[in-house]
Amino acid sequence: MTQMNEFFYQGNIVSCFKEAKKVLAEDPSNEQAQMFVQIGEKFNITAIPAPVASPIAQQEERSDENYAAMDEVLAIRKIADEGQFQQHIRQLEETAKTGTAEEKAQSFFTQGQLFLYAHHYEESAYCFTQAVKYQPNLAVYYGIAAQTMMRLDYSPFEVLGYLQYALELDPKNARWHWNRALILTQLYKDLNDQMFLENALIALETAQQSLRPDQKSLAQAIENTFETMKDHLFN
Repeated sequence: MTQMNEFFYQGNIVSCFKEAKKVLAEDPSNEQAQMFVQIGEKFNITAIPAPVASPIAQQEERSDENYAAMDEVLAIRKIADEGQFQQHIRQLEETAKTGTAEEKAQSFFTQGQLFLYAHHYEESAYCFTQAVKYQPNLAVYYGIAAQTMMRLDYSPFEVLGYLQYALELDPKNARWHWNRALILTQLYKDLNDQMFLENALIALETAQQSLRPDQKSLAQAIENTFETMKDHLFN
């Protein structure tokens, strides 16, 4: 199996696209490389912001499934006074316009969380992708953007692009591996290609191995996915 094929079935869609471009440069008639490039171009994979600087400290998922980046939205949601609440919303909107790049990123991420709680998923996905745009070195921004896209039935390939960067930045995060397994399983069902299922199982095993003892809720979700996957493996 060629390297671009391995990337494709593993869910490393950005790497697959880049490798296919290299193959086409040497052999323009390579039909498989043509297909991968077409997929990358159709879903605008190169538009996904890539990490650009030296790695920064990544935020660890807490046992309650939250991250430090979510503290602001949790505090805002506790505000009972409507006037104070609206004041915070206006400040978020102003920061998204005039703040530093990191401040803009966090503002958009917080707004995205608020939209999620209000079930406005299109708006939340937009905000999360803006967070990635302004701070493309924080895995939680990529990962939450990918999770939200999954709810909205975005293309699996676009979701995998965000997940690839989340995992490159934070390869020990069990949730991102689990999300990748879910998407690869969906591709297996959509395209009826066993290689996706095999790599979904590998991603799921990696997720399980990456769990901390205190991540009980996530551990149960991963175990439930294992049980569901058995139905595909033995049918």
